[in-house]
Amino acid sequence: MHIETGRVDADADEKSRVSLRIRASLKNRAQRLGVNLSGVLERSLEDELSRREQEAWVQANREAIAAYNQRMEAYGPTLSEYRSF
Repeated sequence: MHIETGRVDADADEKSRVSLRIRASLKNRAQRLGVNLSGVLERSLEDELSRREQEAWVQANREAIAAYNQRMEAYGPTLSEYRSF
């Protein structure tokens, strides 16, 4: 079982066959250098998915973020007058 960002993914360890087409020169260089193409793809895809999920979250919460920032500009942090730092 794999837990990520609050979601449980029971199939996280299960691999799925995928067919891709890449430039032969890239494949040859990767083979020569012993690069694990599956590993590189998984890491790159995780990074891309994370980036897109973050962008989607920001877009979905844009109004709340703007309202929070306006409140901070107008009133400052809560109880800031009591801080000694």
